[in-house]
Amino acid sequence: MKVSTIGWTDFSGGNLNFASGCTPADRSCANCYAAAIYERFNCEARFGRPFSEVTWHQDKLDNLLTQRFPEHSPKRGAPHRPMCFVCDTGDLFHEDVSDSRIAQAFALMQDRQDVVWQVLTKQAHRMHDLWNSREFYWWLGVHNDKLGGRPMVWPTDNIWLGVSVCDQATADERIPLLLDTPAAVRFVSVEPMLAPVDLSSCATLVRCPRCAPPSHFEMMIRCLDWVVCGAESGPNRRPFKKEWAEELLRQCREAGVAFYGKQDGGARPGVPLVLSAGDVVHEWPEAKR
Repeated sequence: MKVSTIGWTDFSGGNLNFASGCTPADRSCANCYAAAIYERFNCEARFGRPFSEVTWHQDKLDNLLTQRFPEHSPKRGAPHRPMCFVCDTGDLFHEDVSDSRIAQAFALMQDRQDVVWQVLTKQAHRMHDLWNSREFYWWLGVHNDKLGGRPMVWPTDNIWLGVSVCDQATADERIPLLLDTPAAVRFVSVEPMLAPVDLSSCATLVRCPRCAPPSHFEMMIRCLDWVVCGAESGPNRRPFKKEWAEELLRQCREAGVAFYGKQDGGARPGVPLVLSAGDVVHEWPEAKR
């Protein structure tokens, strides 16, 4: 498996896309890179379905049971486990993916403790509701038994849950739901960043096993582990101001949250996000916790 071109993960694509296809969730989806790739390679004609038809690939998920990964992260080195970003051409929590299938994926990821699995969604309500329901844990038990009945522990430190936001409205909607979802590592991807985002306004008081009931911003300090920030790329990219990223970095510094500057705007993805002081900031959540 080739190392991913996505800076904040080691591997993506291939068998990791066991759920593919998606439908628009907010205004950031207007220039969806996954839909553009699907169209460019004429995939609708090849596979007989539009990108908007969410598809489950059981063979790809099954292959992850035996997929070999390096002992350590190619990008971070020892002692860190390799990081895998799942379903980067879809959304695991999309409404067209059944509760049972989502539970099956998480049971397998929990079983593969040699890998750190990164799950990013725009369907924060679905993620929140599942991880706060007894029925979902029952499904987890069913699929865990099929894997040999190993002890199921949640939250487990090898699964990171994140939400994708693009502006203040999506941040206000999704981040509180993430904070009220049990997870060992919680992260926010502000990409494409289409407007300034104030994290302190999103960090509403929620029930979290790690937290007492302090002030709003202190709640975000304790519950949020990582913020990824990036501009939109491509010929139709929308405006991005580095001041937005720098303000987000300032908030993370104040809160003790790790910050990863993914990319600046450009005709092609991967343009480094160089801030005004000449810094390229690539931090990881464990270092800040």
